[in-house]
Amino acid sequence: MKTKNLKLVSILFMMFLGFNAAQAQYQGQFRLQYAAEFTTVNNVLFGNNLTGEYFPLDKISFSPNFSIYTPATGKASMLHLDAKYYFTEENIQWYGLVGYGYFRRRFEFNPENPLLRVSSVNVGTGVIIRLIDELGLNPEFKFQPQNNGEFLIKIGLLYFIN
Repeated sequence: MKTKNLKLVSILFMMFLGFNAAQAQYQGQFRLQYAAEFTTVNNVLFGNNLTGEYFPLDKISFSPNFSIYTPATGKASMLHLDAKYYFTEENIQWYGLVGYGYFRRRFEFNPENPLLRVSSVNVGTGVIIRLIDELGLNPEFKFQPQNNGEFLIKIGLLYFIN
């Protein structure tokens, strides 16, 4: 009798864990992402992006991310501090975002303007497509209206930590 009760409790516990793992964006969750990024900020640049995401509230996340670009000469990087709101849940999660971006580029052969700094507002959207329980694909589009309509396109691999 005790063995059957123990099995029943174990099965219910495993179902509960599986149900919680299948849930979408809820308070206290963390995610990490590595992405390739394309931007038109200060010419056309390609680079790599590393993103962390934390959910302080249900469906609302704070997502700081850092990009390193590979220009022909010099160095370029960008820091984003974005807030995301998730409209859908389940295997396809669509979100809108708004945030702040700071672009920095150091030129090697330009003595008149060796350093360029640009602050911006980010407005955009993205979608997370779950591949398996722990991994997802994340295409994202950001628009910077005050900087001559510049934009960023990012596609990344997302890891769901918890």
